Amino acid sequence: MTLGDHLDGSLTPDVAELLIVVASVEDARALAPLGRPGSVVTDEPVRPVLVATGPDPLGVDAELDELDAPAGRLLLLDGPSRGWAEEAARLVVRLDALIAGEPPAGVVVRGGSEAALAAARSAVEVGVPVLHLPVPASDARSAATGAVVAELAAWQTSPEGGVPYPTEIDLLVHRRLTPAPSRPRHAGDPNVVRMSTARSSRSSLSA
Repeated sequence: MTLGDHLDGSLTPDVAELLIVVASVEDARALAPLGRPGSVVTDEPVRPVLVATGPDPLGVDAELDELDAPAGRLLLLDGPSRGWAEEAARLVVRLDALIAGEPPAGVVVRGGSEAALAAARSAVEVGVPVLHLPVPASDARSAATGAVVAELAAWQTSPEGGVPYPTEIDLLVHRRLTPAPSRPRHAGDPNVVRMSTARSSRSSLSA
């Protein structure tokens, strides 16, 4: 099954969206390569869209702008939240409206934020593939939440969940997030100096 199989038939591949949930400044720094215009490959089946969210979506949005990876969506929480429970409740409503209203080709979440959990739950509910990127937890609550998100993603691709593992999403995301390896230098390169193998009383170098 390809990413296109998860989309409405009226959509064409060039408008299919892969939602990247960016819930913090740390998320923004880690996920910015997914949203930079210069990183887009035209023949890819989806278009990554960064979603600035979390308890401070405006701060996330500003950080993405600084990183030359502007957000495609900005989810405001209608005022400050009084504690994590209120934040979580508001995020569930906003992210569910986004994901269930117009189901994307997939959803990428990172770590154990309340936004990651809300997005994963909504995606699982409507059968949209979820890719979870684990990160070291900063506290017990984020560790527990991250474990729940990982379990949701694992359940979705189990026989009970019935959704094939999102291989295409995985490859696309990791290809963009992994720095290109340095090319091995070869003797034929113009900037490589070859040492002469002949013994002589004078060292000789040839470029």
